[in-house]
Amino acid sequence: MGQIHLKQTFNHPADQVWAWLKDYGNIHRIHPMIGKSYIEGEQSCGVGAVRICEMNMGGFQLKERVLDWQENQSYTVDIYETTMPLMKRSLATFGVRAIGAETSEVYIDIEYTTTFGFFGKIMDALFMNPVMTVMMKRMFRKLDEFLSGSRQQSLDAPG
Repeated sequence: MGQIHLKQTFNHPADQVWAWLKDYGNIHRIHPMIGKSYIEGEQSCGVGAVRICEMNMGGFQLKERVLDWQENQSYTVDIYETTMPLMKRSLATFGVRAIGAETSEVYIDIEYTTTFGFFGKIMDALFMNPVMTVMMKRMFRKLDEFLSGSRQQSLDAPG
C-alpha cells in the first residue's frame, strides 16, 4: 500500500483555509492535475457527496465519495472508481488545524493500492508516489496563492 503524508503551515486563519478545502465540487481550482471537477447528484458536501474529477492529461477520470466530514476540520474521500493506470483504490484526507489566530496547518494523508501486483509496487516507488507527492505540494502552493489574494479569485467565481 502506498502512502503520502504532507503538511504545511499557512499564514492564514484555519476558517479561511477551510472555506477553500470544503468547496468539494471545485477541487480543480487548487489541484494542478485536475482540469474539471463537479458534483454528481444533489449533495454538494458532507458524507455521501460524490465528485467527478477529470484530469488534465490522458483523459483520466476519478470518482470520489466522501466517507467522513468533520466540519471546519477535515474530510476523507474514497476514490472508488478511476481510469488512471496503476491506481486501484485510494483514501485521501484533506484537513486544517488552527495553530494560532492567523496561522494554520494544512495536511493531506493519502493511502492507496496499485494494480499489477509486484510490477505495480515497483512503478509506484519509481514513478507514481514521487509524482503524486509533487502534485500535492503544488496543490499546497496554489491554495496559498489563492488565500494570499495573489490570484484574486473568490469562491463565487466560476472555476
